[in-house]
Amino acid sequence: MICVADIHIRPGCREDSQRFISWLEHMKEQESPIYILGDLFDYWFTGIEPVLADVLTALSSPRVFVIPGNRDFLLANSSAPGIRVLGEEEIVHAPSSRRVLLAHGHTLTEGDYKFKVLHALGWPVLRLLDRVLNGASKERIARLMVSSSAFVRAPRAAIDPSLASRRGVDTIICGHLHRAFLSERLIVLPPFFDTGQWLAWDERGYRIEPAV
Repeated sequence: MICVADIHIRPGCREDSQRFISWLEHMKEQESPIYILGDLFDYWFTGIEPVLADVLTALSSPRVFVIPGNRDFLLANSSAPGIRVLGEEEIVHAPSSRRVLLAHGHTLTEGDYKFKVLHALGWPVLRLLDRVLNGASKERIARLMVSSSAFVRAPRAAIDPSLASRRGVDTIICGHLHRAFLSERLIVLPPFFDTGQWLAWDERGYRIEPAV
């Protein structure tokens, strides 16, 4: 099993896209399921697909799965062919039959009250607007959301490792916090966009791997 989080590809930035595509093509050679745990894109809205066509082509594989993050949650509206978009939280089985909860992490934090209000009340509205507004309007809203994220998001949001027990799983794997944490119950991935790092979990156990 391979997991990566917080790639934050900026739409229209060829360097971001090519860096991720190069990593993904290398991971495909390992024949393990690949889970992208949110914020693959710095922002997303329906209609932006042509700008990111090369990335979407690379994602079109039966072994690649995408969990939307707080920056690209509108991927749930996407009809891009071949892209396997999962829910905000998914339970899978890792080696040694361990039950693992995969998520981006924005649904797991404690004390992140401003974001929780936005998630509960604002996201349904944004999902509706994504279906009816034109591309220019959606671009402006997306950029506004990115620029305001520092205000909405708590600077030291945290995830309690004991949450795994309450969710009935052995381990939680997520990103979102942009800082790494590894334990048997909770694994928070380092952000790919500035470290190039990712998680491998096989018969030898789990480990953070360096940039390819």
